[in-house]
Amino acid sequence: MPPIKILHIISRLPLGGVENLLLSTVKNYDKKRFMPYVCSLSDRGVVGAEIERLGIDVISLNKLSHSFDWSIVSDIQGVIRERDIRIVRSDQYHANLYGRLAAWKARVPCIVAAVHNVYTRDKKLHRRVVNRLFSRFTDSVVAVSEAVKRDVIKYDRVPEHMVKVIYNGIELDAFSFKDRVRARALLGIGADAPVVGNVGRLVEQKGQRYLIEAVSMLRRDFPDIVLLMVGDGPEKEGLRAQARSLGIEKNVIFAGARKDVPELLSAMDVFAFPSLWEGLGNALIEAMALSLPVVASDIMPVREILADVDCGIVVQPKDARSIASSVGGLLRDRPLAQRLGRAGRQRVEAQFSIKRNVTEYEHLFQEILNSKDASYAAGPGD
Repeated sequence: MPPIKILHIISRLPLGGVENLLLSTVKNYDKKRFMPYVCSLSDRGVVGAEIERLGIDVISLNKLSHSFDWSIVSDIQGVIRERDIRIVRSDQYHANLYGRLAAWKARVPCIVAAVHNVYTRDKKLHRRVVNRLFSRFTDSVVAVSEAVKRDVIKYDRVPEHMVKVIYNGIELDAFSFKDRVRARALLGIGADAPVVGNVGRLVEQKGQRYLIEAVSMLRRDFPDIVLLMVGDGPEKEGLRAQARSLGIEKNVIFAGARKDVPELLSAMDVFAFPSLWEGLGNALIEAMALSLPVVASDIMPVREILADVDCGIVVQPKDARSIASSVGGLLRDRPLAQRLGRAGRQRVEAQFSIKRNVTEYEHLFQEILNSKDASYAAGPGD
């Protein structure tokens, strides 16, 4: 039997957590069983170009706007019919909206929608109504954590049996320790300087302003401390201004959005994750994969990642003093930092590999198809 064709639908494809996850996913499918395609409602983006270099078709609709556009539904239907798509998997609200509607109208036998964040802020009534109505023709809603699953059930009122948790995964081989000296030299950081880092979009959700405040406190005991911020976003200038006002602008490096995240992580001594809310926390997982000791906000998804394993330190959200104390403790106690780092790597290997993530999705797709069509029961390629 030829491989089953999957259409991944996503809003856009810049550098980002969900987008990078999609790139890793399409790399790791069992190509004898599944053939992926990607549809971006916006442009091709940096990640779309990477996917195309793998020999996977990326269809860019260049149509996403703030108002609903029926032509997007028609365009996706056309893609589905032209390529004989049997599975549609969509990620995040707009892709879930257009993708599920088009897949239902095109009578795709397997429709799966993924939700990547909790509803701390996004409780818009129309979105909740749409998600509730569309669940009637969705085969499964995948939540990236138990925290997200809780919110999907509570706010969207999707039946619990329809919501499945599949944790995000990373490519473990890519997150092995790189040349620390070279990584620091390229950033202009001294070999002996204590470096605390963060990776993520520069937005309120990520809580970076509390980390900057913490570093201003740490500079009293660590005068040459460096805060390495990897990412970009609307809060960038505000964070720069905060660093200036605290007199630590020379201690903070804003590296921007980067593709060489493993190399940048290798320059760090401690990874800080001060997020106020998260769906899961891909950046935290990536840091743990490089055996970095982590200090993270005590929020439910972080607890899921750490799973009561002694592989990280949790602090209350918005508590700069606790962040400073915990980071300082790890900088002083290298044996503790190394022990936590090793335990973190083991935790990621056990639960958060991309191979595990893709295998769970493949099993889910196969179960749905088998339940609808006996011709899939043996499994493609068997």
